[in-house]
Amino acid sequence: MEGVIDAVTRDLLTREEGLDWTVTEFVRVVDARLPPRVFYKHCPELRQARVVTPAGIPVHLQLLGSDPQALAANARQALALGATSLDLNFGCPAKTVNRHDGGASLLRDPHRVERAVAAVAGAVEGAIPVTAKIRLGFADKQLALACARAAEDGGARHLVVHARTRNEGYRPPAHWEWIARIRAQLTIPVIANGDIWTLADYWKARSLSGCEDVMLGRAVLADPLLPRRIRHWQRTGEGLPATPWQARAEVLHRYAERQRQHLPERVVVSLLKQWLNIMRGRDAEAARRFATLRRETRLDAFLAGLRAPGDEPAPERREAAPLAC
Repeated sequence: MEGVIDAVTRDLLTREEGLDWTVTEFVRVVDARLPPRVFYKHCPELRQARVVTPAGIPVHLQLLGSDPQALAANARQALALGATSLDLNFGCPAKTVNRHDGGASLLRDPHRVERAVAAVAGAVEGAIPVTAKIRLGFADKQLALACARAAEDGGARHLVVHARTRNEGYRPPAHWEWIARIRAQLTIPVIANGDIWTLADYWKARSLSGCEDVMLGRAVLADPLLPRRIRHWQRTGEGLPATPWQARAEVLHRYAERQRQHLPERVVVSLLKQWLNIMRGRDAEAARRFATLRRETRLDAFLAGLRAPGDEPAPERREAAPLAC
């Protein structure tokens, strides 16, 4: 989630109930210990007494790298700065990251995954939990189980599995049934991830994977109220109405007002377009607004376009219960 889940976004998304914890954008580790300012940039919550969002939701610091010694040095640095949990990213499919031996590139060799996790776990000496995120492999799924076991053997406390290979990118479908195979081989908790866009997707992912928990990525940006609907269903078995456009627009407005305090107007507009672009794939009104505003460069005009008159949404409908899938 590089470039989209900064501290402001974490704050806004955790104001609604449903999220148990969040993860930062990755801190890129190459071959040296990074200065504190890099950690504070990615995780300004480290400056607080508790590493949480304003709503009190824990923030886990994520590292991405391949050199065990460098990862260990930066794990110790993060611990000294107050990190309360470290997550290792072996799932990023970006070509630039993979070319530089980071993210999913390590899934070609399970031993490298184990060495990286073990180095970080050894560096923090049990003071804070170390977790990991993987995909089902790089080019294919032949090493999926081996990479998952490697993360556990290295000392990961839990494992998030994105249910696709690196080469599959974000193309549907997500292979949640493969997560069940991994879960059967591990003793640590396994968390399902990938293509959980709706309440029905949530139930299907849980059913096929056997996981008690899921991780939301792009979906919570596309629909900021999805975690609340999932939590409501867990408690009551009732499907809340689909998120109306006005609620999505309000999140974008609050985001813009926060970001314009310290970023140039053109940058804020670019960030808003990036977020609206994610929304448009799952919401017809967001798609229409994006088509109208895609060439707009003025922030106030862009915000006005999000609240243009005469565009009342269709009547709310109740979302089908996930048991119907």
